[in-house]
Amino acid sequence: MKTRHNATSFVAVTVTMVSLGAGLLSANAGERFRSGSYETSRGRSGTFEQSIYRQPGSSQRDTTVQTGNGDWTRQSDATWNRQAGTANRITATTAPDGKTATIDQNAVRNGNTVTVNGSRTGYDGKTSDWNKTVTGNGNGTATVNGQYTRQNGNTIDTSSTVTKTADGHATAGTYTTSTGKSGTFDKTVVNSDGTHTATDTVTGANGKTADRVVTTTKDDNTIDRTVTTTGPNGKTETHSGSVTFNQ
Repeated sequence: MKTRHNATSFVAVTVTMVSLGAGLLSANAGERFRSGSYETSRGRSGTFEQSIYRQPGSSQRDTTVQTGNGDWTRQSDATWNRQAGTANRITATTAPDGKTATIDQNAVRNGNTVTVNGSRTGYDGKTSDWNKTVTGNGNGTATVNGQYTRQNGNTIDTSSTVTKTADGHATAGTYTTSTGKSGTFDKTVVNSDGTHTATDTVTGANGKTADRVVTTTKDDNTIDRTVTTTGPNGKTETHSGSVTFNQ
């Protein structure tokens, strides 16, 4: 289980960086191909290939990541209708052993409110789901209410306010769980000179906090991502990865 968890986390980071790279690099309607290499602070490395197909109202992104333990593949299909205010994205990630995890998410806009519903089926076949509503307040802020249901049926309810800032946005909110736990959370996102920094802090009812800082930097055709987490016990862990796109 430990090995599988590490491999899953590693590939998740890699595929996220590849996907982020596709967003940071310019992309036009039609068909595009990308390839490159990656390496992580944990000594893992390999190559990847990505195909992107775009047309009005839809897109498909196929990614293959070659690792020392085999190939991981991800297919992400998105459709949207701006006039109707609807969107859908389905993503399937397949491990080297053939097992697949899927995410299905829908969004509907009604006036200044967007409703999002999603579900995830893991490699073990167990599911979790979530829903949230985002309402724009017209003053640079938005109110977000949501609920996340874990695989075991336990739920987490959240309520927050997102405020636009000069270089990103800031979120402040509260959470309660079906098991009687509660606390607060904060998030800041800062974009500056090709660097995207997201800082999350969760505070429990006992006053102890957990922090997570994700820094992503783009320099020419290379994207670096560093994740630093600090648990309630004060222990800090840092891991990083780098993706380089071929010229």
